[in-house]
Amino acid sequence: MNTLIDLISQVTENQTFIRCIWSNPRQTSDCKKIVMRPILIKETLFYQISKTIGTKEYHQNLSLAELQIWISENCHIFKQFQLFTTTEDYHALINKKGKATIKKSPPSLTLPASLSHNRQKKYILDTPSSMPFLKELGLMDDQGQIKPSKYDKYKQINRYLEIVADSITEVPEKKLRIIDFGCGKSYLTFALYHYLTVLLEKEVEVIGLDLKADVIAFCNDLAKKLGYTKLYFQVGDIGKYTTNQPIDMVVSLHACNIATDAALEKAIRWGSKIILAVPCCHHEAYTQIQNDDLNPILKHGILKERIAALVTDGLRAQILETVGYKVNMIEFIDMAHTPKNILIKAILKKNYQFDSTAYKDYQNASHMLHLDLSLANMLNDLLDKEV
Repeated sequence: MNTLIDLISQVTENQTFIRCIWSNPRQTSDCKKIVMRPILIKETLFYQISKTIGTKEYHQNLSLAELQIWISENCHIFKQFQLFTTTEDYHALINKKGKATIKKSPPSLTLPASLSHNRQKKYILDTPSSMPFLKELGLMDDQGQIKPSKYDKYKQINRYLEIVADSITEVPEKKLRIIDFGCGKSYLTFALYHYLTVLLEKEVEVIGLDLKADVIAFCNDLAKKLGYTKLYFQVGDIGKYTTNQPIDMVVSLHACNIATDAALEKAIRWGSKIILAVPCCHHEAYTQIQNDDLNPILKHGILKERIAALVTDGLRAQILETVGYKVNMIEFIDMAHTPKNILIKAILKKNYQFDSTAYKDYQNASHMLHLDLSLANMLNDLLDKEV
């Protein structure tokens, strides 16, 4: 049985899996056959299990992480196993000790164009021109299909570009200079550059900044390979980064704790027209937040953590509104994939003025919760000057 589990793990990992069937139970069982196939539900990959009991079929959907345990617990009673992949078919006979004799043959099935029960969504990157960078980043196979295991990442990238598309309509400049703080391996940075330069034909310069030298070297090599001549990557710290060039857009995705505040401070001082930030971790507020009336809630660590995160991002938004930005809080990706899914979208207003009422509201909320947060302290010279 372990051999078959390893085989299934292998073909699911390399995205060649199409379907498998267990049949001919060794002992008396209500279940006569089990069929497993990949399926997309709301663009998320699952493995659908169909169990035949009598004349009825029963279904359940499992994640890849749940699959091995389920197979071990439910499929050991069967004598026969068939596995269909895009490269080979496998047929196995399983003896009483669970040892499988496996034979291979040429493939007889092809992977469906769409695995989904749902109507397939049209994505921004559903274009032939998007294929080179999607393949280089490992999201797409050589046949031009998004790998099933990468659909969540592909969905996240397209959702990000939808937010970008909505943001730049309010900033109609043909030329954009963009800083991406904490860019990491840069799936989203490459997607942003491709979208703006290839699909929208805008003149763009994008700089990705990260602390990891090996990641920056990889990204620079890939940018050169793809011919992305105005996409640069640099090793550097958000707080220490300086430039004498105008910045039109600042991106900060999943910068930890007050690194998000450092990115927001830079963007505000530069007068960046667009800010897109997805904060990660909120340790600062968690250690400070206090209110006697809220003790029945804050005494529970998990609730305190979530409240601290929401309060921190709400107060960040209030500071942005104070200094002239129109702010929206957007669900970046589904909560099922990560709890860190709030994106702060801020667009600089034309002819803006300091909003003293918004700042007073910020101060009142901070005082009520005993908070002294970094963003306001980083901007202390600007805020106090206007009060």
